[in-house]
This record gives sequence, structure tokens and C-alpha cells, in this order.
Amino acid sequence: MEFLLDSNVVSELWKPHPSENVVSWISSVDWLIPVVVIAEIQEGAEAAPTTARRTEINRRLDDFLRESAGLMVDWDAETARIWARLRHSTEVKRQPQSLWDSLIDAMAVRRGLTIASRNHADFRHSVVFDPWTGKEYPPRK
Repeated sequence: MEFLLDSNVVSELWKPHPSENVVSWISSVDWLIPVVVIAEIQEGAEAAPTTARRTEINRRLDDFLRESAGLMVDWDAETARIWARLRHSTEVKRQPQSLWDSLIDAMAVRRGLTIASRNHADFRHSVVFDPWTGKEYPPRK
């Protein structure tokens, strides 16, 4: 099974004392990074309150991209169509979804992948695995 990493998994790895569960899990599974997560992290860097923090996030992101070069999942036309359909699903109309999460959700649906995230409620249409707790959550469709 392959997983799409949400930004909270990537940022956990960058903490001075990351969760042992997350570190152990990520070294034992196959995972990919949706390009949307790169945009989300870059947006966070640009919004950082200090130049030092912005520089630190950019350095970590540069290193991560270099180390994970072949693990990026690109956005494509079919994913764009799936995203538009999912944005109008009953579940999303009932409880709106953030742009970043909706894009990641569509990428996971397109490829039949499980999303690795601490925030399982943010995703409506994909299976979500929480590496902090080891719990899996079904799609809410």
C-alpha cells in the first residue's frame, strides 16, 4: 500500500523531537508527496512571521525535495476533473472542505491511495491513516 503524505506528516518529521510513531511508520511504508503539499508548505514559509523562520522552512523544504525527488505526485487533467466532481459531492456541500485538502483528496481518489494525516476529518472521499495513532478512517462519502 502506498500513502500520500499530508503536510502535517512532513512537518512532524522536521520537529526537534518528532513523534516516534510517525518516524517509525514512515520508514516502514511506501509513500508519495502530492505537489499540493509542497505548495501548502511553501505558502506557510511565505507567511512565516520572521525572515529566519521563512529561511528555515525553505531550507528544510529544499532538502526534503532533494531527498524525495522521485516521490512527487503531479496534478493532471484527470485529477482536475475528479476534484471538480468531488467539490460538488453531498459530503462537501454538507461540510465545506479547504482548498488544499480537497486537492489532496482528489489526488488520492485518482490513484487509489490512502492519505497519511493526523486530520482525518479534513478528507471526505479517501481512506485516511493516522500515523500518530495507527488508526485508519474510511471515506465519509
